Amino acid sequence: MTDPKIAEELAVYSDRLLGLLDPAIVRRVAIDRPDAAIIERYLALPDLTSQVADILDGLGYDSAVPRRRLPPLEGGRRVAGPAITARQIPAARAPGFSIASGHRPKGGGIDQITLTRRGDVFVIDAGGVAEASSFGGILATASIAAGLAGIVVDGAVRDSANIKAGGLAVWSAGVTPRTGKHRLELAEFNGPVTIAGIQVHPGDLVLGDDDGLLFVPAALILEVIERAEAAASQESALLGALSSGGSAREAAAILHPSKW
Repeated sequence: MTDPKIAEELAVYSDRLLGLLDPAIVRRVAIDRPDAAIIERYLALPDLTSQVADILDGLGYDSAVPRRRLPPLEGGRRVAGPAITARQIPAARAPGFSIASGHRPKGGGIDQITLTRRGDVFVIDAGGVAEASSFGGILATASIAAGLAGIVVDGAVRDSANIKAGGLAVWSAGVTPRTGKHRLELAEFNGPVTIAGIQVHPGDLVLGDDDGLLFVPAALILEVIERAEAAASQESALLGALSSGGSAREAAAILHPSKW
């Protein structure tokens, strides 16, 4: 049964939704998003994920995902944006039976992208399943048109050449030619998900670069960037001193060695 509030929020998109997304599994439509100026401050950090990871460590959050676990599809990408989440599970029926019987896939399709906003990061929890794709070329094209900042898939993607050509920033556990249609089902949209063992909620800030990924809880977004900017300023002064041949004692006066 669909929550009346969810039904009301979905009605705003009724002229654009194709009926591919079961309203009963939608947990949220409207989410709070940080101001664009805050996103730009994150992207201006010299070492995006590593600097913020240090700040989150100090606040008691270990939400870093190493590159080895979810590598970028293409190097040189940086992303910062609020999470829109989807949780997928293996289909109950064998794919051959579903195809032969004419059952419609239960993946949510392009309707998921319709419910995003420019600058969002679409985060898919597929439980690390790498044998079938959770995201491919059609959704990538729709994501680019919608202005999404990036895609994170704890699972596999396909059509990788087309995704790269389109310039979409993607981090995933793997790449496969096998479709996820009839193999994976959308269990929940915009609810909490688990990405590489990390809890992620809609509206949490997703950060990604060549080192990996990081998730900043929504309530901490402003505090974390303020702390990260201060730390980056100190680190810049430290690096300048070391580069110019400053002594260890001079460097330690700028930033205590325990922070190096």
